[in-house]
Amino acid sequence: MVDSKIIDCISPNTGRIFADWGTEPISITLRDVERFNQNSMVSLMDFSVRRSVLLKIAEAIQNARTKLASIIVDEAGKTFDEADAEVDYACTFLTYAADLIADTRFENKIEVNRTVYSVSIGLGLLITPFNDPLAGITRKLANCIAAGGGALIKPSELGMTTALALENILNHWELGRYIKFLKISDHSLTLDLIKLKEVGIISFTGSTDVGRILSKQAGYYLKPFVGELGGTNPFVIFSDADQSLAVNDLVQRKIKAAGQACSAQNVVFIEKTVADEVIDNILDTFRNVEATSSGVLNAVMGPVRTKNSVNRLIGISRKLESQGAKKLLGGVSQVGEKSAFLVQPTVYRSRIPDAFFKFEFFGPVLGIYVFDDREKLNSLLAENYQPLALYLYSKDLRFLEKYVKNLRYGSIGLNSTGIQGANVPTGGFAGSGFGREGGVWGLREFLTTKNVKYFS
Repeated sequence: MVDSKIIDCISPNTGRIFADWGTEPISITLRDVERFNQNSMVSLMDFSVRRSVLLKIAEAIQNARTKLASIIVDEAGKTFDEADAEVDYACTFLTYAADLIADTRFENKIEVNRTVYSVSIGLGLLITPFNDPLAGITRKLANCIAAGGGALIKPSELGMTTALALENILNHWELGRYIKFLKISDHSLTLDLIKLKEVGIISFTGSTDVGRILSKQAGYYLKPFVGELGGTNPFVIFSDADQSLAVNDLVQRKIKAAGQACSAQNVVFIEKTVADEVIDNILDTFRNVEATSSGVLNAVMGPVRTKNSVNRLIGISRKLESQGAKKLLGGVSQVGEKSAFLVQPTVYRSRIPDAFFKFEFFGPVLGIYVFDDREKLNSLLAENYQPLALYLYSKDLRFLEKYVKNLRYGSIGLNSTGIQGANVPTGGFAGSGFGREGGVWGLREFLTTKNVKYFS
């Protein structure tokens, strides 16, 4: 096995190399973990230190916001506005976790001579995604540090440039004793890291298929696993919905990060009595959106992350068409060498109700199905194998609250797509993963208990 190699970073805006990075020899990584664990655990036993570290990380990120946002544009293909918003979003996880420390009882005296301590479960192996290359790190890091554990961060290769910029910033602020970035590209090495006795918990955001592999390895070594995995997320527009609100939210949520978000909707279900009007509004709104290089000023939607992403969407489109789905708008086409990975908004309609539950699009492709039986739709929604997020629109809020009572989705938006935040849990059921990130629920994932009985 070659100990180290140089990895090229290809920008989705140009299809060209814009940076590179060198992998770290695994022997060095494995050797350093034990010492890193000892240093970080001792330092973070003090609650005030944890809070100070979190606030310093947030301050360091804010001070470097222009640099970080620029890298996110180049590396992730996000627009300037999206990249700038991600910097702020990343910091909310850190500042919220800092406040959470003050509000959490880590020591509970349950009897006169017995105390139950909430303590770190160990080093966190944090495997982070490319679509939020900065916030995807801080949402895991915040709860790991707040719990009192050091963090081993294994960034996606497609988000490594952002991660290494963050590493340099944190080292400048002398925060490297709490956080170690892993520069590895061989996935088998990630499995080796799970074996380490110092690693107490594995937190992963990514595909369901990879999540299965990692959770199996974690389970074998009896370690907890938090997996935020794929989602085939429905968006339902009932006949009495505010159509303008619903269509605007639908389109804005779908084009954010070019549809590359776990919680982006796959399919919109539209009640039959208003279907023609709503579909026309959706198509008209999408026609005003053009995928361009995200480096262009006032870009509305950038490219997808890789050329393979384009090819995967081409494959999904062909499968949908072979199953009778009708293309209403757009179309996914091949991209040339050294050109942007652009996919224009593409909309399909199918007469098969579960056609769009078979693939997680993870791109600016949307399915439409028209329904006329609310109870049958409810049963269909309940059968979704990847129930991460669900969005429903109706002016009758009491009806919506009753309608979703039996539906097990990790996050549900009623007349809103604003389901995420540092103070709320994120995660799903079944094939969309298990465990939670965010809020006190995310903190609990990184904690375990120590029961101490005193002789008296």
